[in-house]
Amino acid sequence: MNDSRDSQPEACRLRRGGFTLVEIIVAVAIVAIMAAAITPLAYREITRAREEATLRELAALQQGLLEFYEDTGRFPGESEGLGALLTDPGADGWQGPYVGGDRGEPLAETTTDAWGESYVYDLGPTTVPAGTADVIIASGGIDRALTFGAAGGTWTVAGNGDDLLSLVVAGPVNRDKLEDCQRELAALADAARRYFEDHAEFPTTTAALTDAYLDAGVDGDALTDPWQRAYVVQVDDAGANPPDFIARSWGPDRANDTGGDDDVSLNVSSLPPARKTTLYKLEIVQTALNLDTGLALSGDWSATDRAALSLAGGFDTDGWGRDFEINVASRAVFSAGADGDAETTDDNLPVGVGPGTGGGSGNGNGNGNGNGDGDGNGDGNNGNGDGNNGNGNGNGGGDGAGSNGKN
Repeated sequence: MNDSRDSQPEACRLRRGGFTLVEIIVAVAIVAIMAAAITPLAYREITRAREEATLRELAALQQGLLEFYEDTGRFPGESEGLGALLTDPGADGWQGPYVGGDRGEPLAETTTDAWGESYVYDLGPTTVPAGTADVIIASGGIDRALTFGAAGGTWTVAGNGDDLLSLVVAGPVNRDKLEDCQRELAALADAARRYFEDHAEFPTTTAALTDAYLDAGVDGDALTDPWQRAYVVQVDDAGANPPDFIARSWGPDRANDTGGDDDVSLNVSSLPPARKTTLYKLEIVQTALNLDTGLALSGDWSATDRAALSLAGGFDTDGWGRDFEINVASRAVFSAGADGDAETTDDNLPVGVGPGTGGGSGNGNGNGNGNGDGDGNGDGNNGNGDGNNGNGNGNGGGDGAGSNGKN
């Protein structure tokens, strides 16, 4: 009996030291249930972390591309790809690297998403809606397959799927660049006007404007547009009109559209600078002529009369580079104006003065030094009327010329 009682506690102790089959099954079931509940949550967390990491990379690449565009005036070509953000592809103005800090990151880390797949880079993509982006950078997402589009194909920007896209738009950058471009073109135009005032012609190259008329800037950047293309200048002297100076940038697309599409052009008329120079010279030559009342005029200003007044050779020509003319009867020097035709006096300078026009129309008595009575009718042929001052110089029947006779 004693042996039986002594053995019972030992059996109990043995039973308490292990798990029954039922207990093990229950434990396994609990673990399985917990795993089934936790695994999707963990998977979703891992997926979300990878998506967030990829989105951060896409945002950094987008910013890098905009900075690349800001410096070089273009996006990397498709053959250059995203690697151009790390290593200079030979682009004018490149100041990278544009991603990965000052020292950059390995190419593979910069150009692959969190699933180890390479980003797709599409320059000038076709999109729905149209014009949504200038560049698309895309990751296939968790399934590692693009469903919104493909490089060289059509992208459905609002598609359904797990693709991760970065839409890069140059519009805001271009607006700033357009303002800079307009300011630089205005400076070129002002320099061209001053050049015309001095030379009676426009320059055919931007280099002709530097130093004397325009500060070329650091490394000639005043002669280069914000998209890193040299400004184009040309002189339009076709037709009967006076010449125009045209300064042009090819704009954001960096392609010559002959002034259309996104080209930025500024036209400079030769009329204002030519008129300014012409009137300046006329004031001097007419004053000199009026002071020398006894000078007998030949009617050939540039060959004889200008030299007789001891004026420099620069006073032979007007602001368009054409010879001045002189009306002997009215003792008036004039320019044939923008059209170069002296007979059309509407645009002559002074306006209305030409080869066949009369002089002053004074009604008083000519104060001639001769003995005859001047009738004061300032006739262009007989009265030597001064076309500029309106002072009828009646000669009457006397032998002397009425000098600046008041009407």
